[in-house]
Formats: sequence, C-alpha cells, structure tokens
Amino acid sequence: GLDDRAEVESTRGELLETPDREVLRDDDESYFVHELIGLRVLTAAGAELGNITDVLQSGAADVYVVRAAVGETLLPAIGEVIERIDLVSGTMTVRPQAGLEQAD
Repeated sequence: GLDDRAEVESTRGELLETPDREVLRDDDESYFVHELIGLRVLTAAGAELGNITDVLQSGAADVYVVRAAVGETLLPAIGEVIERIDLVSGTMTVRPQAGLEQAD
C-alpha cells in the first residue's frame, strides 16, 4: 500500500509483515523456515530420520537440524541431499551422503 519512495522511506527501521500468500517467492523451491519446522524427514528408501526442529542459516547453504529419539542429524540444504519437500504431506525426502552422521 506504499505508493512512492517517500512513503517507503517513512517506514525505515520499522518491522513490516505480510501474509505468506502475498510474498513473491523466487521459485517453486523457496520455503519459509516456519514451513520446514516439523516436517518428517524420510530417506529415499523410506526410513524415518526424525523431524526438522531448526534451520541454521550459515551462509553458503542452510542446514536442517533433524531430531529423532536417538539424536540429531544435520543435513545441508543442497540438491544432492534434499530430494523432495512436500508441504502438503508434511514430509521431506532426502538422500543422506556418506559422512553425514547423527550427533547425540
């Protein structure tokens, strides 16, 4: 609802919020952190790894923190690892790479 630069400048330093449905996403593979928290994480073979409890935004790539009863797994948010995100079913399918281990 701001129509000119002067109106926009008047909001400098203010917190602006908008409903998710009104935000233009870069592409079909862009997600809000709050959409990812709670997703069940499954391997491509169907094994359940746990649920996403946090998203670490470290710079080069986000890292998904997946918590299960046996500990945490850290998954880089890269195409080689993340196969599919399905918000409707509440799942993320992954292809864990060698060297990705669970932490206690």
